[in-house]
Amino acid sequence: MSTDFTAIEALLDVPELRIVALRLMPREVFIELESREQTCPCPRCGQPCLPTGEKPRTRTLRDLPILQRYTRLVVRIRRFVCRSCALRFRERLALLAGHQRWTQRLYEQVRAELLHGTPTQELARRYGVARRTIFRWTFERGRGGRPRHLGTVMGMDEFAVKKGHVYDTHIVDLHRHRTITVLEGRSKDAVVAWLRSHTAAALAAVEVVVTDMSSVYAAAVREVLGDRVLVIDRFHVIKLAVEALEEVRRTIQKQLSPEEAKQLKQMRRLWLKPVKDLTLEQWLARLTWLERFPPFKAVLQWVQELRGWFDRRYAKPARAALERLIAKAQSSEIEGLQQMAGTLVRWKASLVNFIRHRFTNGMVEGFNTKIKLIQRMAYGLRNPKNRRKRIQAWCGAA
Repeated sequence: MSTDFTAIEALLDVPELRIVALRLMPREVFIELESREQTCPCPRCGQPCLPTGEKPRTRTLRDLPILQRYTRLVVRIRRFVCRSCALRFRERLALLAGHQRWTQRLYEQVRAELLHGTPTQELARRYGVARRTIFRWTFERGRGGRPRHLGTVMGMDEFAVKKGHVYDTHIVDLHRHRTITVLEGRSKDAVVAWLRSHTAAALAAVEVVVTDMSSVYAAAVREVLGDRVLVIDRFHVIKLAVEALEEVRRTIQKQLSPEEAKQLKQMRRLWLKPVKDLTLEQWLARLTWLERFPPFKAVLQWVQELRGWFDRRYAKPARAALERLIAKAQSSEIEGLQQMAGTLVRWKASLVNFIRHRFTNGMVEGFNTKIKLIQRMAYGLRNPKNRRKRIQAWCGAA
């Protein structure tokens, strides 16, 4: 007794295929399909060919739900042989274009609903598709999903495509916690061109751009947006100060015996710890070393003052305090402090902007760490467009 699948074939709307079997499961329905044509033209000579009679190969596609169940289309792909040129080949079906495991209508429906605001959890439940797959369809297979506009607060940093050789620029919306775009290279011209591609109203709405002490990014931001929005990330400033402290420690270490040099090196993690976090023995040991080497004590006190400066709340007294720190470093005979004084003078206005706005590039650095994971998983991602889409899909909310 034959089963009439006319109603289901009308729902599927694939006129070139017919249903040969249907299996209902508690949560899924498997529909087996094959071509209605009994012959297939030879791709070499064009002659009509007959199937070989071999067991057909099958390919399963996800489709829109039917009968309140997740739908799986199991398509049979028959093998044919040409009697004229002896070519053996498998039939090509329009439904199986490419290598995807889903139908085009399911892909378009899920993307459309996500971009109109439907939560991914609801889409995953409704269509039986993983949340990760939904993001991949929307951002990696498309052109980055909805266009991402300039944020009022942005972070800008570089990341290595090929460490030591190739770097790209990563721009993040620090309010929305997501990547805005990825620019090829780390040149001033690329950043300026990208900023100027936006409207004057969008540029006027930008309040803060956080960068490290990169002269390239700072020059680009100043040229388009002015100095008022530029903020220097405090981590990089403190890192330079700690490096100056470490340079003094290494200089002192060379003057000591091997045993004392080892003891001094073992204490390098205690110098910047708050006193409340030290044991009595650690505090006494640190005090002994500092009293023994006054230059090291002076640099340590200056670094601690600089760290405390970033906790200030008001811009005007912070500017005065910063000028005192600069004067103190300039009057020092220690080369590392003199270099730090020059750095603070060059970036004084941007450092004071940090006190006003209090934004850092911590989120950008975290995303850059995630980019390393993406590139390891993908063994490179040489195509810049695919790399940008993958970063946009992984770094932050959609």
